[in-house]
Amino acid sequence: MARHSATAILASTLVIAVAGGFYAYAETRGATAIPTSYGLQSVFLSANGLKDGADVRMAGVTVGFVTGITLDPKLFVTRVTFRIDDRYQLPEDTRLGIGSSGFTSANALLITPGRSSRLLQPGAVIHDTEEMASLEQQVSQYIFGTGGL
Repeated sequence: MARHSATAILASTLVIAVAGGFYAYAETRGATAIPTSYGLQSVFLSANGLKDGADVRMAGVTVGFVTGITLDPKLFVTRVTFRIDDRYQLPEDTRLGIGSSGFTSANALLITPGRSSRLLQPGAVIHDTEEMASLEQQVSQYIFGTGGL
């Protein structure tokens, strides 16, 4: 009887240790991918399709994440706050858009860096933005020849 009890204790301890290992692994994978970053803001007429926590991408590479999306109660525009990696200093004439890399991927904040020699300071507001066109708008533009897909 004591032998079965010792085996059960050993097996239970092993299960708890494995579960603890999986938990520790999951915690490290969930850590923020951008340890040193700075915050910026942008103003959109509509941030339709963009979600809090969405990726911020430049040239297809994730360089940050969206930290907040709010409606300005006075101007009725959408303010998007985000953080990007300190390694990437953006010029003042940087443009932002909302889009995705495919039909199945989530929308992201897309950065198109400008060419100015002056750089954006942390907390700066980017006003040069472009809202994402809906699928219906894109198809309509394609059919009627006012734009490509």
